[in-house]
Formats: sequence, structure tokens, C-alpha cells
Amino acid sequence: MHSILPGILLATLSLCAYAESEPPHPVVDIPRTAMPSAESLQDSTISELRAQRETYAEQLDTASALSIEELEKQLLQALLVYDDERIQIIDLIPQIIKHYEVDGTLKEDLMNFRRTLTKIVEELRPEVTTLQRYKPYDFRLGVSYAAMMTIMQRKQVIRDRMLQDHGNPETILGRHSQRLKETYRLVQEARERLELRYQAETLKEQIDRIDTELHRRQS
Repeated sequence: MHSILPGILLATLSLCAYAESEPPHPVVDIPRTAMPSAESLQDSTISELRAQRETYAEQLDTASALSIEELEKQLLQALLVYDDERIQIIDLIPQIIKHYEVDGTLKEDLMNFRRTLTKIVEELRPEVTTLQRYKPYDFRLGVSYAAMMTIMQRKQVIRDRMLQDHGNPETILGRHSQRLKETYRLVQEARERLELRYQAETLKEQIDRIDTELHRRQS
């Protein structure tokens, strides 16, 4: 069975795979990147060491261009732009019900999800002023969003039409999916810049290690 709206669910689940009791958040929490060990440096040729040093120096220049605080603000802003598009589903639900002729318990469930999502946004979104505050908000909203998408698979006719519309930007869901992907790319780019900045100290350490190894061989 094909899952409905794979692009939407992928972007949503990759962001909401977090619970307050189960860190880390896949976007906000950035691990320290491991660098080559001292042993691997000894196995490298002088040319390879010089090439590595040049690469690390270029990365360090890029990483040091902005402060961590500024890059964290940029990531938060990108996440909120993404979320602005994600919560458009609240206004789209009545259109989806009408366009796909949803009725019965599925219609009722969708309207219940609409009320749930509205409540989460109204109560928690104003409090999202930092990356750490974004995490619990993202978890609650993302789980409800993904659950709502999942129940749309109940009727095969509706599911098949949605899958067909998913890749068509002229349709309700196609436009929503396309905008989600576009704004999610901004999130990924902002995260990559912050991740590189976090690496600055590690890059400095690695350059020093390479310099030490080069000096040892040339002395």
C-alpha cells in the first residue's frame, strides 16, 4: 500500500521525531562532527595533509563568518517559515473535504484534527522564541499532523486521488506539498550553516594537529 503524500510526511516526520523525554531533535540538536584520528593523519602523505589543511582552513573561514547566536536565529526563522506553511493545512482541511468529497466519520475526524491543530498553534506557537522552545511545539504539532495524514488512507478512492494530486502544483495538496519542500530546503541550508559553525573549534584543533604532523615529518 502506498502511503499518502510521502513528501509532506517525510518533511514532517523528519522534524517531529522528538519528544521531551527522547532527545535529540533531528534538526535542532546538532552533534559534534568527528575528525580523522591522529593515527589516520600518520597514514596520510604530506600532499594529502596539505590538501586536508587547505580544506579545513577554507571551512573555518566560512564557519567563522557569523556568530553561533546569529546562525541559531537564522535556523529558528527558517523553521518558523516552514511551520507557517505546515499550519496552512488548518485552512486547507475544509477545502480538502469539499474537493475530495469526504464524508462520514472521516470528515468528522478531519474536523477534529483541525480543532486540535488550531489549539496547539494558538497555545504554543507564540512561545516559540528559541530553538529549544521550538522542539516540544514541533513534536506536538508534527505528531498530530502526521496522524491526520495517516487517517486519510482509510478510503482508497480518496487516497488514490490525493496521491495523484500530490505531484501536481495546480492542485490544493500539490501546492501545499511543493511549498513544504521549498521551505524545508531553507531549514536544511540553515542547519548546515549552523553545523559548520559548531565545527569551528574542531576545525582549529584539526589544523593544529596537521601542522604538528607536518612539522614532525619535516624536522
